[in-house]
Amino acid sequence: MIPSPPPIPCRAPLLFSQMRDAAGGAAWNRVAETAAFGTAKMAGLAGTAVIADDRLGGRYARRFRVAVMGSSADVFDGTTLWAQDISGGVHALDAPFARRRAVTDAALASRTYLASGSHVDATCAGTATQDGRTVLRVRIRPNGGIPAVLLVDAQTHLLDAVQERLPTTTEVTRYADYRDVDGLALPFSIESGTRSEPADGYAVRVRGYRVSRSANASDFRRPAALAPARMLDGATSTTVPIVVEGRQLLVWASIDGHPPMPFILDTGGHAIVTPQAARALGLHASGAGQSGGSGAGTIGLQYAPVDSLRIGEAELRRQTFLVIPYSYSFYERGARQPLAGILGLEIFERFATRIDYGRGRLTLTPFSAYRPAAGAAAVPICFQEDMPLGHAAADGHAALFGIDTGNAGSVILFGTFLKRTGLLAAYPNGSAAVGHGTGGSDAGRIVALRRLSFAGATYARVPAFLTDMRSGSFSSWTEAGNFGYEILSRAVPTFDYAAGTLYVQPSPFAQAPPKNRAGLIADKTVPQTFEVERVAPGSPAAAAGIVSGDTIVAVDGTSAQRLSYGDLYRLVTAAAGTALRLRVVHAGTARDVTLILR
Repeated sequence: MIPSPPPIPCRAPLLFSQMRDAAGGAAWNRVAETAAFGTAKMAGLAGTAVIADDRLGGRYARRFRVAVMGSSADVFDGTTLWAQDISGGVHALDAPFARRRAVTDAALASRTYLASGSHVDATCAGTATQDGRTVLRVRIRPNGGIPAVLLVDAQTHLLDAVQERLPTTTEVTRYADYRDVDGLALPFSIESGTRSEPADGYAVRVRGYRVSRSANASDFRRPAALAPARMLDGATSTTVPIVVEGRQLLVWASIDGHPPMPFILDTGGHAIVTPQAARALGLHASGAGQSGGSGAGTIGLQYAPVDSLRIGEAELRRQTFLVIPYSYSFYERGARQPLAGILGLEIFERFATRIDYGRGRLTLTPFSAYRPAAGAAAVPICFQEDMPLGHAAADGHAALFGIDTGNAGSVILFGTFLKRTGLLAAYPNGSAAVGHGTGGSDAGRIVALRRLSFAGATYARVPAFLTDMRSGSFSSWTEAGNFGYEILSRAVPTFDYAAGTLYVQPSPFAQAPPKNRAGLIADKTVPQTFEVERVAPGSPAAAAGIVSGDTIVAVDGTSAQRLSYGDLYRLVTAAAGTALRLRVVHAGTARDVTLILR
């Protein structure tokens, strides 16, 4: 039996000294900035990359230009972290976690953890095997930052990888192919991705470095917004109709001059079309990315360039749409035109966006022309990624919530927040429920939350979905939850990303979301039928003997094939006393039942 090799000792100060020597030692004393230039691959598409680090100031920039996808960037200017998405828009990542992460990434960019006397907590965390090599694990936490784990090659003492725990996943950045550049050991292979969506990371092959004695300030400036919006025909704003179907907010938009098509308007989304809509529009998709969402998994996607996106008199040029193969239940609208996709960040980054649910109107105004309405409540918003976050309070527990116009369901409360506040134990009952979103399903319980306070108003007995997901956006440990139609439809919200503010006005036309008076939740996964997912105990549906798994083939004499989920929702939320006639199939046997809504 061959004895195991003795463990490799690890003392952080000694290891950092060895890392300094391996990376170039005193040669770093004359370096203020390194900038790597190379080729990049993202989601199966090729392009170019520039990765710049300010060794003295801690600033950093990651800029990419990739075929079809266009330009994207993350730039920390020393004060603010800016994100440029593939639409060309720019917004600050200024939520508390994003700010703390920027502190850590600044320390990594400047290599301050290698300096003697640095204010970085460091602890050895054992060894691991990476590609047949032994690596030493060191956990660091800069003052005011988030923890990061450095994986250091035990033989060369060069940095092998950095791991950072994010709110819903872990990001890993790997460094390899070190070469000598002016006495410095610098990596010519840099790859980064998350464990949940590895295909959406990047792989950079460095062609060369610029090593400078002084930092170039222009390398670390806020990215310039690309593809700016414009108003047509001299308009200063545009107002168009919106429709709420099955609690989902829809707006009609024209792509490349085609007749308008219905899209979900989603603060948490991006420009997306279904493959069916892409074919109808003549769009050519390429690439191989991944997208996650409220579901536990991910879904594949491709990218398609669009020349013109128009809503009313507002137009965006040269946009990149994601083409995502959603299931039938996502885009079905019964006998009406199918849903084309989602519009999101690209709209909200360029216009003050006013949503008047009660009057069925959407108003888009360029930021330069927008003025908040007198008396509107001003709610500061911030960003961890692309979803606006704002403070609300569930049963008096204040925290950050995602403000999600794409959330057509209940208020959602996340597991970490529920456990930290004791709300999980305070609501031991409730009915089991399963939601559906990008990446699959999400499980939890529906309860009546005693109160939710937001924008100066308090709402009682709000339906809330309690979930303890382990993956997907609902698993976040930095946010309390997420809300959309259930709360926003009771007022008139205006999203002003430029001012970092959500303005909320009362509305005489707004009403509380209607109640499901049948006690029946059904989804439409195929054209011919609705499948019953949940029946509330003691409800009219339960009294009629309807159970989960039954199918509905007709409602009030109309074939289910001609009806959408939105149509069914409208029927089950009609006035109390309304008779609803269903043709229900159970275990292959059809029967007619009548529900009296209450």
